[in-house]
Amino acid sequence: MMKLLADNISKSFARAGSQQKLFSAVQEASLLLEAGRLVAVKGRSGSGKSTLLNMLGGLLKPDAGHVFFGETELYTLDDAALSRLRNQKIGIIPQGHTALRSLTVLENVILPVRLYEPEKDVDNRALALLQEVGIAELARANPAELSGGELRRMAIARALIQNPPVLLADEPTGDLDDENTELVLRLLRKAADAGTAVLLVTHESAAEPYADEVYAMNAGKLQFVS
Repeated sequence: MMKLLADNISKSFARAGSQQKLFSAVQEASLLLEAGRLVAVKGRSGSGKSTLLNMLGGLLKPDAGHVFFGETELYTLDDAALSRLRNQKIGIIPQGHTALRSLTVLENVILPVRLYEPEKDVDNRALALLQEVGIAELARANPAELSGGELRRMAIARALIQNPPVLLADEPTGDLDDENTELVLRLLRKAADAGTAVLLVTHESAAEPYADEVYAMNAGKLQFVS
């Protein structure tokens, strides 16, 4: 069973124009993501949640500690190997709207596959995912035609296109109304129930009933809540 483990990881950044040279974004955090479980990390903006997610996702090397994907220590891989593992094994739903406006909704969903396997036919899987997230009728639309909730659902479909064992969602409901917030949370819960290890970082208390475990993050410190 696939696991993603953060072992005592930390990250600091230089703060320009400050007497304090380093700002500690994440302080010695440990977290285990397991197949079939949804872990929520809640906290205010600036608490370190996104930094934690980026380290777990192979996007930001910790200053200290280790991140393991199964038996593989992520940051011992070279850039090419890490990029390929991230592409195939870790689905990431970033903050905001990250669609490429020059591509259709369907092409945006397929894009992660095209990066490494340009000839692979995944149209049917992409259409099935768009059906699952409730926007199949928008497959040929331009992202500019979509609402905020529809763009977020497209991002979920794109993150799932490679059928990754790990799904990391960074504030996926941050700018959505109550109806779309509930819809996105149900989709993440469904992914976990299907066997994916899901991490949700959020400031929304509405996420807690969907989670198997809840952590709080404050000033870079991660603490187990329930």
